[in-house]
Amino acid sequence: MPAPSWYLDPAVAEQKRKAHLELIRKWIPNARAARLLKTDLFEEAYGRDSFLDDLRPHAGALLGVDISSVTVERARRSFGDGCAPFFAADLRRLAIRSESIDVIVSNSSLDHFDTPGEFREALGELVRVLRPGGLLIVTLDNPWNPLYHLLRLTSRVGWTPYPLGHTTTQAGLLRSLRAAGLEVTDTGTLIHNPRVLSTLLFLFLRRLLNERAGAPIGVLLRLWEKLERLPTRRFTACFIAACARKIPRE
Repeated sequence: MPAPSWYLDPAVAEQKRKAHLELIRKWIPNARAARLLKTDLFEEAYGRDSFLDDLRPHAGALLGVDISSVTVERARRSFGDGCAPFFAADLRRLAIRSESIDVIVSNSSLDHFDTPGEFREALGELVRVLRPGGLLIVTLDNPWNPLYHLLRLTSRVGWTPYPLGHTTTQAGLLRSLRAAGLEVTDTGTLIHNPRVLSTLLFLFLRRLLNERAGAPIGVLLRLWEKLERLPTRRFTACFIAACARKIPRE
């Protein structure tokens, strides 16, 4: 049985891993966090785009949570002997002590809930476990990207390994973060490949050219990366991102 990440081309997986690491390293302070929590373990379980292990220099302890116990167990096996504490839980009900996490990396996790209310509930739970002064790094599917709606349609008919739920614009994300008691420190965008279309194209190239497909795929990825520099990046980005700090109590 193929892994649910069968659709992700190896070159795209590496691009995605590097893009997330670049953004996270930019936003995490130089001092090591005592505890860093990642809110999705799909990459660690199935993909070549896993980046949690690369964050070891930035944290004394790495933790991971996913709603699927199967994904959690697979991530544990992938991590091997150096396994971080991974556990299964709904983001709306985390068995974590309040104000005990220094950094939370929530990569495209909050956009799997069906309703805005569930989105806000999960965000509030992340804020609860974050210590005062701690950082929350969030990425979400970008609803301003026209191809997002095609991707969501494919998820509704079961063609994707995970459901796409409620997401919001960058302005909406900033409002939600501030309403939850966070101070937004920076924003960004990630990955400008035309999703769905690029997936189908890369699958075709791999089948047609085999190992020789790496060169044209690499050229296309480098061209699409240049879209990050243009004013239209809000429409071409696959993901929006924000970094926010929990305001300490006076």
